[in-house]
Parts: sequence; structure tokens; C-alpha cells
Amino acid sequence: MSAILLLMEHDVMLSDGAHTLRPLAEADIPDLIALASRNVHEYIHMGVAPTAEVTYLHPLRAADQMPFVQLLNGELAGCTRYLEIRPVRRSLEIGGTWLAPQFMRTGANRTFKRLLLAHAFEVMGTSRVKFKTDIRNLRSQVAIAALGAVREGVLRKDRYRLDGTARDTVVYSITDDEWPSVKARLPHTSQVER
Repeated sequence: MSAILLLMEHDVMLSDGAHTLRPLAEADIPDLIALASRNVHEYIHMGVAPTAEVTYLHPLRAADQMPFVQLLNGELAGCTRYLEIRPVRRSLEIGGTWLAPQFMRTGANRTFKRLLLAHAFEVMGTSRVKFKTDIRNLRSQVAIAALGAVREGVLRKDRYRLDGTARDTVVYSITDDEWPSVKARLPHTSQVER
């Protein structure tokens, strides 16, 4: 449990050599904005325009989040984060993830997720990791299911999109009991660093 509390200090770096997750720094924000394609934030920001403040500065300052930049062979590829970190419940969410189009469909997302999941279950002692996505975001649903996450259900009218329409949210999870079999299906990583 104490490992979960340490995570909020924002000092965790995860790597397998080619794929690296390091804490998001304020200095990364201009490069992320330049990298993001027009549709990257389509499903991430609900009800609030995707500004630098909302997208990157809020997670940097939130006590229950830890944002990472994703690097592939040293090149900035996107960002992701742990959020809704709940030490008492031993749970967290992985979300706010996006990759620049040139890194999509390369297998990078699965490897980055494996690093995050390994750290959550093996270092932090998390018992449940959840993923949430807009019901219209079929690409994300396919990617989450491909990780081995179990679809738990749909939260109806959970949020509102930028255009004012109600969003139904699909919820998935992986538990610590499922982690060994999920881990065996994901791309191998050589090391998880702290």
C-alpha cells in the first residue's frame, strides 16, 4: 500500500529499453501540443475545451494522478497517466492516453500499457486497474480488450462531450488475479525501473 503513496511523488520512470515512460514535465507541454494531431483529444476531453491547462497542467498538479510522456527510441510519441489513484481501495485507472498517428498500430501502446500494468501490480500492490473509454471510441475499446481487460459494463450518460451530447462510458478492468495470464500475452519487456 505504501508503494501507491510513493507513486504520487512523480518520480517513477519505466523502461524496457526502446519504450520509456517518464514523468511529464511542464517543459514537455509545447512539444506534446505540437505532436498531437487534431483528433487526438476527440474522446479525452469531455465538456471542457482541450487546452494545455486542462490537458497537461491539471494532471501535473492533481494529487491522485501521475502523468507520463511516452518515448519510443527516445522520440516523443504521446502521453498517458495513472489517475484516480485510490490507495485504500488498492485501485487506479490508466487513461488519458494518446499516441501520435505515426506510432499507432505499431504495438507501442501494448508495450507501454504492459510497463504501466507491471508497475501497478508488481511494485505498487494494486489489486484492480480500470480503463474507461467513450462508447463511440471503438479503436480504444478494441485496444483495451486486446490487453486482456474484462469489459465490466457501460455507465450511461456518465459525462458530456464538447458538443454537449451525453457520453456513455465503457468500463474495463484487470485484477491482480488476472495479471499473470494477461502479462503472459503482452509483449515482453526486459526491465521495469523505478
